[in-house]
Amino acid sequence: MISAVNGVSIAAKTGPMPETPAQLENDIEEIRDHLSDVAGELDRRRHRLLDFPGQLRRRARPIALGTAALAVVGLGLWWWRGRSRRSTGGRLVSSLRAALPEGVMSGEWFDDLRDRVAERIRPTPPTHPLRSSLFKISTAGAAAVASVLGKHYAGQLATGQWAAGPQEPEEAYHSTDYTR
Repeated sequence: MISAVNGVSIAAKTGPMPETPAQLENDIEEIRDHLSDVAGELDRRRHRLLDFPGQLRRRARPIALGTAALAVVGLGLWWWRGRSRRSTGGRLVSSLRAALPEGVMSGEWFDDLRDRVAERIRPTPPTHPLRSSLFKISTAGAAAVASVLGKHYAGQLATGQWAAGPQEPEEAYHSTDYTR
């Protein structure tokens, strides 16, 4: 017998298989009782998990401490950034940013460089509008023909006009009757 923490236990059946309908019904009733216990436990856990006011009451202190810690970190970063801009190094970095070309700070130069490298590594093949349009048209035509033929043969098969064919192999090779 396996016993869980929440009081649900599973008993392994040993012995012969039940042979009478009464034994089978008894086993079925035991399984139903066990399933109702499991379903009740799952329902209880679902209610406990989705009880948001109860979750807040149980975890109010960690939530408050986390919120306060995030606020302290945010204020510290705000203070540090303001202080570093006033320092000599901060002013040097600000003047360097102002001296650089416009596209350097926005990252446009990086996008252009990436596009140029990608074009050198794998150039885009030249397009042939006539060839690509003929390919598209022929593909659409082949799909239309396949659709019409499929519908035609499916209709024949559904109405029984298309028989299975001759049963003997010799007749299958020499048959000229295509109406079946």
